[in-house]
Amino acid sequence: MSNSLCKERILSEDYRDFILDGIQTSFLSDIALQNSCIQNADFDYRCIYISAIQAEPITLKQFPYASIPKCYAPISMETLNQTGILSIQNYPTLQLKGKGVLIGFLDSGIDYLSPLFRNLDGSTRILSIWDQTIQTGTPPDNFYYGSEYTQPQINDALASEQPLKIVPSQDVEGHGTFVASLACGGGAPQENFLGAAPESTLAVVKLKPAKQYLRDYYFIADSATAYQETDILLAIKYLSDLAAKYKLPLILCIALGTNSGGHLGLLPLSNLLDLYASKANIIPVTGVGNEANGRHHFQYTLKNIADSATVEIRVGEGVPGFTLELWNSIPNVLAFSIVSPSGETRGRNTIRTTERDEFQFLLEGTTAIVDYKLLVERTNQELIFFRFQKPSPGIWKIIVSPLRIIDGLFHMWLPLSSFIQGEVFFLNSNPYYTITNPGNASRPICVSYYDGNTNAIALDSGRGYDRYDGIHPDFTAPGISILGSLPNNRFAVRSGSSLSVAITAGACALLLEWILLQLGVESVDTTQIKSLFVIGATRPSTMTFPNPEWGYGQLNLFRTFEELRNY
Repeated sequence: MSNSLCKERILSEDYRDFILDGIQTSFLSDIALQNSCIQNADFDYRCIYISAIQAEPITLKQFPYASIPKCYAPISMETLNQTGILSIQNYPTLQLKGKGVLIGFLDSGIDYLSPLFRNLDGSTRILSIWDQTIQTGTPPDNFYYGSEYTQPQINDALASEQPLKIVPSQDVEGHGTFVASLACGGGAPQENFLGAAPESTLAVVKLKPAKQYLRDYYFIADSATAYQETDILLAIKYLSDLAAKYKLPLILCIALGTNSGGHLGLLPLSNLLDLYASKANIIPVTGVGNEANGRHHFQYTLKNIADSATVEIRVGEGVPGFTLELWNSIPNVLAFSIVSPSGETRGRNTIRTTERDEFQFLLEGTTAIVDYKLLVERTNQELIFFRFQKPSPGIWKIIVSPLRIIDGLFHMWLPLSSFIQGEVFFLNSNPYYTITNPGNASRPICVSYYDGNTNAIALDSGRGYDRYDGIHPDFTAPGISILGSLPNNRFAVRSGSSLSVAITAGACALLLEWILLQLGVESVDTTQIKSLFVIGATRPSTMTFPNPEWGYGQLNLFRTFEELRNY
């Protein structure tokens, strides 16, 4: 298939996007063998683009759960002193600034005109920008869409009176610029500002917005920023290829999250980051998200075969729809019924391996579409996936009962708070197990955030652990009321999980510079870097560690170096 035709399918709303990873239904396998547009991501992951006529309806019977792209959102918006980074930057025998390390960002773009991302001579520190939203330029090698802008092109733009005519990429939302400024922005003395790794090299992917059909499928609010998993996987491959081409160690700053996926690190993005984290000199950094206080998680342990749980969900006025995922470990097998605010009851007391039901609530004018998956691919997990269309306001109830019971534990998650239009929450919610994916992946660094002014964990900071009780987060970093840069040389104060991710990514760059360049070590992996941070983490004596809020303590890079002197 020609590149131009493939590009058209990738961008068209008439085509549906899926992720192939070796496990797929016969339906999807047959389509993949046809004249399909396929983009290769790393580690045998592929993105395939299928006409809507062939693909719809999108059900878990036709498509593996993981093959349907999930949508991710940015995990929001004196810090360096609190993390020990400033001390390391200025320590006479170290002088670490991230030189020789590439930090990769996949976000809303970057304000490449900002002085924060330039060298002292005015040239750019950005190695390249892949803007997936601009189709007038040349795509990167081995990719079919977007436009790549190289370092020479960016420097030409900086020297021009009309830079946007040469490199038209802009960060309209500002999230990407803010995150990059914290991770590796240069100094702005007038604002008393300095990024964590001010001499590191940057590579940027501006993600294109998720297709409208995915926004409709997940009922994502019109005002919400949403990126789809296929574009994210390809963005990471681009950054990895770039690092390999220039022989640079790579920090992946992943300031994105989703509530989909069972919170076990099962999604393609999580799996892919695990694989990258196992490679030498590639360090993925993820966050916990901002869902702990969102009332979007419910858990319950059924005690015996006669027990049941009533899950109450408050739905406000004007909610067009929402999704809901129920996850449970086999050999537990669960059934459910739905009770509307007026008392209408619909449901199933038997579950087949893969099935779909559509329930009409006549008095409410609501439709509930429910997909069942007794065994989600590559897992021992049962999934019941609900889609409520035009839910009437009031208290909706899901009655969950066991068909087979061992430990009886199950979890339910509503979407990210930013994705829901209107008021939807569990009346009896639980703030734990609220780390957004890919923060539940096993190998990448996962960092929560705290308030540096009060030294307390942020109320919204996602809390661990994962559902197998793996230790997430690894540690915590500042994320409340942090000064950073926005486009057009503006500075502002922001809060959120993204900020702790950015600060940690910068700290990783300093540590990599020391290990690889100053010590001359040939390679290092994510587990080693994570362990060095854990060794130096500050652990208040009033707490037990690890814990679901702080992990192993507060990021303190200077203390890491102090501890290393003792060994």
